[in-house]
Amino acid sequence: MTSNIENLTKQKLGLALTFDLAIREYVAETIRPLMFRLVSEKKFIPETMSTSYVARHIFEKVRKKFPDYIIKFASGNPRNPVNQAGPEEFKMIKYFNDNPLYNDWTGEIVIDNRNYIATFSAMRMEKSCLRCHGNPADAPYEMIKRYGPDASFYHSLGEVVGLDTVAIPSDTVKKLILSEKFKNFGFLGTVILLLSASLIFVFKFVITDRLSNISKHLSDVEKQSDDLKIGSIEIAGSDEIAGLANNFNKLAQRLNNTYAELRMEVEERKQAQNALRESEEKYRKLFELESDALALTDSETGDMLDVNISFIELYGHTKEEILSKKNTDFSAEPDQTKKNIQSRKKYIPLIHHKKKNGKVFPVEITANYFEHKGRNVLISSVRDITDRKLIEQQLEASLKEKELLLSEIHHRVKNNFEIISSLLDLSSMQTENQEVRNLLLNSRNRVYSMAMIHSQLYQSDQFGRVDMRKHISELAEHLLFVYGSKKKVNLELETSEVYLSVNQAIPCALLINELITNSLKHAFRDSVQGKIQISIHDSNDNTVLLRVKDDGDSISEGMDLKDADGLGLKMVKHLVAGQLKGEIRFNHDDGTDICITFK
Repeated sequence: MTSNIENLTKQKLGLALTFDLAIREYVAETIRPLMFRLVSEKKFIPETMSTSYVARHIFEKVRKKFPDYIIKFASGNPRNPVNQAGPEEFKMIKYFNDNPLYNDWTGEIVIDNRNYIATFSAMRMEKSCLRCHGNPADAPYEMIKRYGPDASFYHSLGEVVGLDTVAIPSDTVKKLILSEKFKNFGFLGTVILLLSASLIFVFKFVITDRLSNISKHLSDVEKQSDDLKIGSIEIAGSDEIAGLANNFNKLAQRLNNTYAELRMEVEERKQAQNALRESEEKYRKLFELESDALALTDSETGDMLDVNISFIELYGHTKEEILSKKNTDFSAEPDQTKKNIQSRKKYIPLIHHKKKNGKVFPVEITANYFEHKGRNVLISSVRDITDRKLIEQQLEASLKEKELLLSEIHHRVKNNFEIISSLLDLSSMQTENQEVRNLLLNSRNRVYSMAMIHSQLYQSDQFGRVDMRKHISELAEHLLFVYGSKKKVNLELETSEVYLSVNQAIPCALLINELITNSLKHAFRDSVQGKIQISIHDSNDNTVLLRVKDDGDSISEGMDLKDADGLGLKMVKHLVAGQLKGEIRFNHDDGTDICITFK
């Protein structure tokens, strides 16, 4: 249970950090380059060009709902003082700089004298960052004017310039873990107690009782008359005690001829009585030492016949009071108790009983029905499950809190996707340049594709997997509505069940968006009808095969995708090689046929 709680907490941290990094990546790779094309190179608009600005404002809204949680970006020399790294974050920046192969760290850490479970992700200097974080002479004029020529400049490639941090207070998690440990210690103590009692019983049965029988027999021989037969000692086994008894029996055998039959009968009776007494003692000890409350009841009349000490302690009555009552007198649901007995239920997972002081509490009952001394009886084992129910309620409350956090993040991310789409639509309406409009429309469709992944991920029962068959169907219909409404283009989908992780699903979705958009916009320029075939399959070796084929105008024969200079094809190359680590094959026979494989 402890491991499950810790793993669940780390999964939630990873999910929040993934959303943060996805927002940053999209701003850096899509929105910022697009804004540089739309405005002068001297311009700098942090609301759309700064990844830390956008991410910080999104997660500040989340932190209003969860003020104890830390979701922030920190830097050693930030442009905004809000992003100034603290002592712990400086240590993490140094750790990542000293270990260039590591970019993530998750564990327990103390921040501002409080324990947290945190995840840190290093932001390293890349070539695309040099303009804004390298030499200030290369930076946009308005950036220098706004922040000055010193803050967050002069960084080298590979250097850690900042951290993305997500941290959850460990107080609640540790309380749950401590509660689980106490429960396990209690169970272990009970097991040890029962084992000790069993060992004591075995020692008594194997050694003490056998020696006691020998001693008693010798004492009887000493006191009896000489003319009486000396009975043999019945001791099983091959140990020293059994050897002693056998030697004595050999010595006394020649004296046992006269009264053999009589002595044998007497000995058998003694053995039967001993066995009966031992059986009764065994039952009584087990009955009394059992940690659960045990009750012996007449199953027909409900009369209480016997109870153990645990039953007396649990309900607060004296034994005399208990034996004067019926079993329904201890139940807060007497009618249900009668039905359970009439139906001879052997296990009742939950029913409420009441103590002498009137307190009602939940119990779990295991029952066994049998005949005893001519009466139909049942023995019931009653266990107080108040602590278990309390822990279940605490776990359920904790889970609801995590679900609320996830719902809030989903709501914020969804709203920001919608805001970005609206801004792109507004920008498109404010320009007469068709090329710019096309770029904005393409960007809007890419945002839509990522929003679909995010929505499907939130609605799924499994946060780590995305159903690509469902996603392709919905995305293809959307793009056909946007680009192919005036053309009779048929979509043929041949997809099997393929589930991808979030890290693969987002680039794969963008890739499919680009390929379908390219076919709808360019393959059917001279015709008003055509066909686009889309297929995706998963082989036995976990290789995914994605294929998009149309029967329209083909890309020029001999064209190498490595030489393509269009934004869409550049993105396709980057997504396949850079993020999916896959391969792409191109065929221009009878239209355009593009096959992509990745694992």
